[in-house]
Amino acid sequence: MTTPAALRCGDVVRIRGERWRIVRHVTHDGAAVVDAAGCGATNRASRATFLLPCEPIDLLPASSTPRLVTPAEWRHVARRALAEAWPSWTSLRAAARAAFDIIPFQLEPALALVRGDGCRFLIADAVGLGKTIQAGLMIAEMLARRPDARALVVAPAGLRDQWCDELGRRFGLDPVVLDAPGVAQLSAGLPPEVNPWTVRQVAITSIDYVKRPETMRGLETLTWDVVVFDEAHNLTGRSDRAAAAALLADRARVLVLLTATPHSGDETAFARLCGLGNPDGEEPLVVFRRTRADAATGGSRRAPILRIRPTPAEAAMHAALMRYARLVWTEGAGGARLVASVLARRACSSAASLARSVERRLALLTDSGAADHPQPALPYGDEDDAEPDTLLGLPGLRNAADERRRLEVLLRLARDAAERESKLAALERVLERANEPAIVFTEYRDTLRQIARALGVEGLVELHGGLTRRERADALRRFTTGGARVLLATDAGSEGLNLHHGCRLLINLELPWTPLRLEQRAGRVDRIGQHRRVHIVHLVAADTCEEVTLGRLVRRLHLSRATLSPFETLPDERAVVEAALSIRPITADARRASAMPHGTITLDLGADAAAEAAWIRQARALGANDGHTDMPNRPVIAVVRRRARRTVPSRGVWLFRLGFVDGAGHHVGHLPLALACTLAGPERRADSKLRTALDPRHPAVQDLLRRAGDERLLALQLSCRGAIRRWHRREHALIASLRAHHARLSAVLVQRGLFDGRLDRLADAQAARLSEALSRSHERMADLDACDRLRLEGHDLLFAVVLE
Repeated sequence: MTTPAALRCGDVVRIRGERWRIVRHVTHDGAAVVDAAGCGATNRASRATFLLPCEPIDLLPASSTPRLVTPAEWRHVARRALAEAWPSWTSLRAAARAAFDIIPFQLEPALALVRGDGCRFLIADAVGLGKTIQAGLMIAEMLARRPDARALVVAPAGLRDQWCDELGRRFGLDPVVLDAPGVAQLSAGLPPEVNPWTVRQVAITSIDYVKRPETMRGLETLTWDVVVFDEAHNLTGRSDRAAAAALLADRARVLVLLTATPHSGDETAFARLCGLGNPDGEEPLVVFRRTRADAATGGSRRAPILRIRPTPAEAAMHAALMRYARLVWTEGAGGARLVASVLARRACSSAASLARSVERRLALLTDSGAADHPQPALPYGDEDDAEPDTLLGLPGLRNAADERRRLEVLLRLARDAAERESKLAALERVLERANEPAIVFTEYRDTLRQIARALGVEGLVELHGGLTRRERADALRRFTTGGARVLLATDAGSEGLNLHHGCRLLINLELPWTPLRLEQRAGRVDRIGQHRRVHIVHLVAADTCEEVTLGRLVRRLHLSRATLSPFETLPDERAVVEAALSIRPITADARRASAMPHGTITLDLGADAAAEAAWIRQARALGANDGHTDMPNRPVIAVVRRRARRTVPSRGVWLFRLGFVDGAGHHVGHLPLALACTLAGPERRADSKLRTALDPRHPAVQDLLRRAGDERLLALQLSCRGAIRRWHRREHALIASLRAHHARLSAVLVQRGLFDGRLDRLADAQAARLSEALSRSHERMADLDACDRLRLEGHDLLFAVVLE
């Protein structure tokens, strides 16, 4: 049986009775992880990973003597060799095999990663420009270069399955979704000492699961090569979510933040986002922010605003509501103003929704006095789609009797208006006229159910924040496969979904009071890959605060959506509410550009990405044309006649594969090297003369090979040096963070008054956890030190040819 140390890339081995060619292997302490491509009759075109010495492996004999082949066979071998060759060390190894259309700007973050331009990345492209693909490529590239790497994706709960599908289908990865059932299922088949978070290389979880102290406890011994936070704008507050995200970010060698809305208008929140994963303040944040104009996606969108004339009952309801809400806004302070905001939003959603909220408010004001209601710490822009009961009991007007009288009148008017709602009738007409798949957005779950009852049609599914994972998946499956024609959705239930393949029509029943949500909603259907014109229809109640404030703002946003500057902010919900309830219009200069925080940088990688895209397309074309051909077990030689009308000297061309190892003798990769020279004369007369002319051991060829190999090695050392220094600094920061927190994660999220004694008793166990966590970082430091001493391992001839 062959030992791991004896293996080299390109060797042909026998594993489980089949022939495999080694594509890549990583050795450590007598063991090795081997990636192999099938080259036998039964496993051709298959790829697999094997663990040695657990897997018996036999090295098959290989001859270095070139084999003479026909020009056609040589072309097949040449195409396969060129398809598998990386032009440079920073070429993207995972992209050529990935299943996505190559768009140059999407390669830029991965290129910045492999070049060592940074360790923290913010991908803040506009909605629909493929942030998931970009982050997935970064994960795949890290795993392609380090087979022992681990990645963690933290996404909203509703997006976990989508992430799992994208990483598996597009990049051939094998991720696992880890929530309470997933961890329990994995743990049931594992020994007690095996951490279920280490079983798969890529783990996907939600922030609401990972923030639990008992979950964080299981992560204390782990560090991650890549951590991705999807919808990262949700992690900038002061909450357990944000605390958990900050702790995990400090454990990441590479941190990737994804959000289409990096700046909501809150400078402090934006600074917290940019500070994630930077405990010592020394690591810059590499920012990528591309608009649709920058990406040149070429899609078109129509966004008409349909003025819906309210019924007399609805008009009376809106008038009474605005009189009450503006009086509350004038008399009250923080809590009262929140109540006014909620009621105004509910009225824009539907009269029935407003009636439920007013009825609930009357009950709460009756049951309890004002002193019993502390103001809740509920920020504007909350993503929950349930009815906001917790706010409705807050005090409003100073005169309680007057307030109750006004609310009773408003409740009666809302109930009358709910008998026939003009927006629901208009929605039914639009859907009937369109007669194609459509998504209908509303802000609240109870309004969504009212729409479902009003439409009363078959082929309708709901998507909201109250669904289980299985119910959500079933609803999406029915809509995307054509089993349902209408999808009723809330913002909380549909964030980040890709629904553009079978749908281009989106209808907003009401305009969200957070303008950024409009673009988030549109991004469900207006994305890269949408080949039809997109229609975004806004239903706006005429002559109400919705039209006066929000309608005007939406028109301006639609006209300028393609020209937003990198961090231009829009009016947030607070500004919209103030404009609606204090009769203070949003000014034309409400959009403003925010300064880039200290420590953020941008890179111009457009030219490099275009060149990389061209190489990837070429590699894919070469591999597609000769996907049935495997690299032979020995070099090949051939004579090929050129299509030249004039007499030209014969030329010999050799393609070698140079192997490189680090200071510890571990294989780190290989690069192609082509050599060419003029031959003395025709070489087709005899096989022996052809072999002599193309003999790679010829002194002239060896001299060229030696000098070119030294140049390649020097260039490789220089290109890696800066990246190694940066990764060194990141590893030092990670070690310092581990020691500063004593490897604790869960302690930050636990009420210490309840558990101080328990934590003290576990001090010895925590020390062992710290040692385990530090051991991987020390191994990585040793690997980086070894990579700073690269050397040429050797060279193999792949093919040679005489061009006559």
